[in-house]
Amino acid sequence: MSAPSGAGARDQVGRMLALVPYLNARGSVHVDEASRDLGVPAQQIVQDLRVLFLCGLPGGYPDDLIDVDIEALTDADGDGVIRMSNADYLSRPLRLAPTEASALVVALRVLDADPGLPEATRASLHSALAKLEGALGQDRPRIEAGDTDPGQRDLDELAGRVEDALAAGEQLRITYHVPARDELVERTVDPWALVRRGGVAYLEAWCHLVSDERSFRLDRVHHAVRLTTPVEHRRPPVAVPDGQDPAGEQDQGATPGDVFPRADETLLATLRLAPPARWVPDYYRTEAVRPQEDGTLEIDLRVADPRWLERLVLRLAPHATVLDPTSVSEQVTASAQRTLRLYEGGRVG
Repeated sequence: MSAPSGAGARDQVGRMLALVPYLNARGSVHVDEASRDLGVPAQQIVQDLRVLFLCGLPGGYPDDLIDVDIEALTDADGDGVIRMSNADYLSRPLRLAPTEASALVVALRVLDADPGLPEATRASLHSALAKLEGALGQDRPRIEAGDTDPGQRDLDELAGRVEDALAAGEQLRITYHVPARDELVERTVDPWALVRRGGVAYLEAWCHLVSDERSFRLDRVHHAVRLTTPVEHRRPPVAVPDGQDPAGEQDQGATPGDVFPRADETLLATLRLAPPARWVPDYYRTEAVRPQEDGTLEIDLRVADPRWLERLVLRLAPHATVLDPTSVSEQVTASAQRTLRLYEGGRVG
């Protein structure tokens, strides 16, 4: 199969920019209705929806990405209803920092200088430019590249409070945004380290709420208060193989072998996949994939919400089994039994 042309890729981006807000506003809609409303063939809509598995928030973990029930559209017994989830953040108003708005203004002016730009597109561009420049304020001085926006200053102040608590060996009380559930959770933590990976700052700590170690993205910490109580849990020493540089090629502060930052609020799950479900590691980031002699796969992946894992396994049934944690396995079994009872009750009625 040849790679899509540039025009084809641009057309797909345009379709998805219309499709995603349309679905997010409606919750669920039959593919034929979406086809009529958008003027796009149903088959093309299904192909575009497959791409959404790779779209979402930075991080790339399963609960960072948009989820679509593709089986309902492709299986012979599917109901043809489009169901999109984990995209609630798209409905939030866009807020730009001054430097971000300035960067957009510069980019739009570059586009405006293109003599081949269609007039209809140029009119939309001029409208966007007027709004951005009006928001920035015509009388305000130009924002230099070296200026620090207010959001970055707040993040620097937060990092300073964390470093003070680290130096004093004292606990922190933080209010943390959990994107998988879109809620703020207050917790007390024993700070271990402030590290930076992939350009993002993380607080490594022991969380008293879950009685386990956690990695918190600093830009998702809404508030932090340094307590006077000393930390109760110290980070255990990390074993380093003989002859290996503890720093290695990791980012500053990363523990050996921790190539990717561990997502916040994650649990490690182990699944056994039958051949029809072997595609899962191609769609979701896994920490380990172990082929078995009987043709199945065992995979380890981290998830932010056990409910997401439960839904995934039910969609893959009967080709996926949760080996660990057992609590999720029991939840999946209970959900499957409830669904079967409802189905059997419907057949009897």
